[in-house]
Amino acid sequence: MTRRCYALKYMIQLDRGLFQFDFTDRHAILGVSINAEGINIRERYQVVARLLHPDTAQWKTDADRQLGVQLFSRLVTHAYGKLSRPSELREQMIMLELLSKRSIEESSYLQIVDPLCQQLYQSGNDFELVYDRLLTQIVTQLYVELDRSEQIINQISELNLVYLLRKQLQSVRSTPPTATNSRISSSPIKETTSIEAKASPIEGALRRAEDYVNNKNWVKAVPELREVLSVEPNNVRAHTLFGLVYLNQQQMTMAKLSINRAIQLAPRDPQANQAKQEFERVSNQQRDGSKGKVTAKKPNQGIFGGIFGKKSG
Repeated sequence: MTRRCYALKYMIQLDRGLFQFDFTDRHAILGVSINAEGINIRERYQVVARLLHPDTAQWKTDADRQLGVQLFSRLVTHAYGKLSRPSELREQMIMLELLSKRSIEESSYLQIVDPLCQQLYQSGNDFELVYDRLLTQIVTQLYVELDRSEQIINQISELNLVYLLRKQLQSVRSTPPTATNSRISSSPIKETTSIEAKASPIEGALRRAEDYVNNKNWVKAVPELREVLSVEPNNVRAHTLFGLVYLNQQQMTMAKLSINRAIQLAPRDPQANQAKQEFERVSNQQRDGSKGKVTAKKPNQGIFGGIFGKKSG
């Protein structure tokens, strides 16, 4: 497993738990449960704001004041801005679902360092209650002692990762094999036949999403794809399209997760593999120092026209 770090301007380094997947764990930054709803997120933000905002915080030293201001403006406010918007929160939950599946795949490589996180991992069927109890215990110290902020955020993110792993394990154990989650979906021919046979509104949403992608209308493509995945979470075309939308918007982590999910579901799917090649091309450009936006391959096609271009006939 590739470990990556999320650093905040020389102040703190967040590299445990979900952060190690090159993912910004905004729930950990706020100190709020993964299952929190909008009102809970707002209430938690108000608590953190009283601790860190310059108008209400009680700093003991100039160093604390500087660190508190930076934590509030560069981490907390940004995290709340994302989680407080329903569309952004839904997107975050989709990403957490993908990460929970990835945690199963890489569970043999994961290291649970914190004793409280080990306690959650070893808990029984009441792990949901154990998660809430341990999170409440940890959160009481978040942003109280500013020099421990890095340690506590990492600890919460590790707890979140273990919770997602436990939740996914329970889902795998309790869900009987079906045509949706079996390896039959690895065959592009069978998968296409299955989708067409349903003649459901999902196919229409997929076609609209493809048209939006080809016309570079990324904003309109997103709700169509969310509609598809809410009904068919393992739809390869939807995951592939989501990956391309994220790639064009330079959201590389989310693009990688979506495309990898498509490849996992259908390793030989040509569109998913072309999307993976496009992702690698853009990643190589970034590593080589290229700063421009991704450009279209052909002047008369959308940026991914070669992948989801209009079919003749």
